[in-house]
Amino acid sequence: MKPTTSGEQCHIERAARYLPRWDQGTLPPAPALDWRPATLIGPGLMMVGCAIGGGEWLMGPAVTAQYGGIVMGLATLSIACQVAYNLGVMRYTLYCGEPIFVGFFRLWPGPLFWAIFYLFLDFFAVWPYLAASAAVPLHAAFLGRMPSEAEQPVTQMLAYGVFLVSFVPLIFGGKVYNSLEKMMVAKVVLVLGYLLFLGIFFVSPRTWIEVLSGFAFIGTSADGSWGFRFPSPPPGSSHLDWAALAAFAAIAGVGGLNNTQLSTYSRDKGWGMGSQVGAIPSMIGGVGIALSHTGKVFPVHQETLARWRGWIRFIVRDQWLIWGIGCMLGMAIPSLISLEFLRGQSVEGREVPAATARAIMERHDIPALWFLTLTCGFIVLAPAQVSTMDGLVRRWTDVLWTGSKTLRRLHGHQVKYVYYGLLGLYALWGLTVLTWLASEPLLMTKVAGTLINFGLGFSAFHTLAVNWLLLPRQLRPRWPLCLGLVACGVFFIGISALGLGKAIADLKSMGML
Repeated sequence: MKPTTSGEQCHIERAARYLPRWDQGTLPPAPALDWRPATLIGPGLMMVGCAIGGGEWLMGPAVTAQYGGIVMGLATLSIACQVAYNLGVMRYTLYCGEPIFVGFFRLWPGPLFWAIFYLFLDFFAVWPYLAASAAVPLHAAFLGRMPSEAEQPVTQMLAYGVFLVSFVPLIFGGKVYNSLEKMMVAKVVLVLGYLLFLGIFFVSPRTWIEVLSGFAFIGTSADGSWGFRFPSPPPGSSHLDWAALAAFAAIAGVGGLNNTQLSTYSRDKGWGMGSQVGAIPSMIGGVGIALSHTGKVFPVHQETLARWRGWIRFIVRDQWLIWGIGCMLGMAIPSLISLEFLRGQSVEGREVPAATARAIMERHDIPALWFLTLTCGFIVLAPAQVSTMDGLVRRWTDVLWTGSKTLRRLHGHQVKYVYYGLLGLYALWGLTVLTWLASEPLLMTKVAGTLINFGLGFSAFHTLAVNWLLLPRQLRPRWPLCLGLVACGVFFIGISALGLGKAIADLKSMGML
């Protein structure tokens, strides 16, 4: 078939203005849309595991206990916006095999500006508060109670241990992606399985109805009538805690620039043109795996357009039916438990990780539920630390690997030296600040959840620009996806702006301003 003419290739010249020119490759056919595990287990299901993280275990109890199931409507808006975002970033990778973060740096005004800009937006992703949070349920599970202030040094030592152990899965597996995929799929099965067990046997039908209807902003008013509602101030308060609500909306899904991981994981999984460029090899077992310095694109003609449409159908299913529904379950089931047992309570600080476990045990007098629930909390939080730091390190590895003239002299398998070098720097940073973070897990989660989503909001507009400027005309997104990306940008910038004042006050209280 006749490819597009040179006059239609201006997007290629535009992409090569600041970073090296793409190579040529062949787009492979998309997998069949069946329900075999081989086609279901991929970036979408893996990122469900990333999505069930600190927010569900830290912010979930704190927000749903005060505001009720109606806050689930914020989760619906958040997840729908993020699906549009995820589809936008994955389209770019399907076309050229590069992560979307590299695509950002291909646009005007160039890599230096975007490096400074995104380093600023990424600032709150570098704080290892998830490791600090995971240490609390781990310590409490073995004590049989919440650790006291006098036992705080032991909790801090456990936080160091959790943080250091979280690096281990990133060392093995051939591809770094392979170990993460196995860990996150296991986490989804264990966490949702246990919480669903609690939901079926220990949660009332009333709570189920309240949470599920809350996804559509439907709830009961003061007189008991049903209808559309919006979160209102909890009893005893005259205002909404917008920082908490913004953080809650942020964690319904992944949040921040961590959503860009779907792009790089699509490449490492070998989807679309990702199969032509390679992946980041692990330190151990990564022999023979290499990563190209630049992406590869395919000529657009009748045959490749048919294959492209097959890939688009494939990622649409991955996002709406696997990632989207998985994230809604990941929000709904923990919220069922917290709303059933913590309704109306103000849960704060270090008490959050163990509050639900203590409430379940006190109501049903089943000591095993204390240990099991806190173990579940640890499984939620510790792998989330792994995925968060992997996402941070790999997006900057990708940019340096493509953008640095010095690094472009290295062979493809040597990208692991960049990845693990940055990971080592992150380890030094984390060990330096972890003691301070151990006493403020919830407060740091609220602040980070508010501020990191300025990055998600802005990069939604940036993703739209990349799709329109760097993709061929025939492959550009249609208006529903374009509107979804605009809605994503407006939603996350808007809700983060509402919580900005409280976030700044919290930063001052922690001595950061």
